[in-house]
Amino acid sequence: MDGGIRGSLAQLSGKRRTYEDLSRFVGARASGTANYSLLLGAGCSVSSNVRSASQLIDQWRREVFSRLRPDEEYTQDGAIDYLTKNQAVWYNPQREYSSLFEKNFDLPRQRRMFVEQEVAGKNPNLGYAYLVRLIEEGYLNTVFTTNFDDLVNEAFFQFSQTRPIVCAHDSSIGSIAVTSKRPKVIKLHGDYLFDDIKATVRETESLEDNTRRKFIEFCRDFGLIVVGYRGYDRSSMDGVECL
Repeated sequence: MDGGIRGSLAQLSGKRRTYEDLSRFVGARASGTANYSLLLGAGCSVSSNVRSASQLIDQWRREVFSRLRPDEEYTQDGAIDYLTKNQAVWYNPQREYSSLFEKNFDLPRQRRMFVEQEVAGKNPNLGYAYLVRLIEEGYLNTVFTTNFDDLVNEAFFQFSQTRPIVCAHDSSIGSIAVTSKRPKVIKLHGDYLFDDIKATVRETESLEDNTRRKFIEFCRDFGLIVVGYRGYDRSSMDGVECL
């Protein structure tokens, strides 16, 4: 993890609160207006049988190492050490997910197809049902997610009559109003249905302009609850730092 992200996480650690505090803060709303936005990471999809970033990293690292050093036994530490010392032109241990994803899938279309296969047939878990109910009751209104899957939107179709605004492109995000009462799902890294998902080191280095401005605007106006997100990509953490 690089120094910038480590510093961001250290800063956030000082803002930790108990679950009781969180429940009280979320419930202390005026005129049914939500106090917080929500940032969902990959950990929220694990119980829907979507593999975590850590699981994919281990698989991809093993595959790459086996291709490069077919006669050597794989160990995690040994592979990381070898790749760091000998493959630095593309491998970044602080951006391991993005480095390995791009190494294994050269083209954007290949990466999109892999993600589509990963999320195909997956259903939202019970946590998403509770999330939808919280949004229906006005405790939350905006969900940001780094995930490529469609589990949040699918949860609305399965558990609610409410239909959210779903934005997966920078051009569509700029026009969203903070004061809009309609639920909003904003996909910071894109959607698996489109080839322009953001997964490589370069793509996840920073959010696009409209997305970054809107993310910061919502975070400042409403505060941010983070769930299932490790904070390992620079782009989203830049927005969090502005809180």
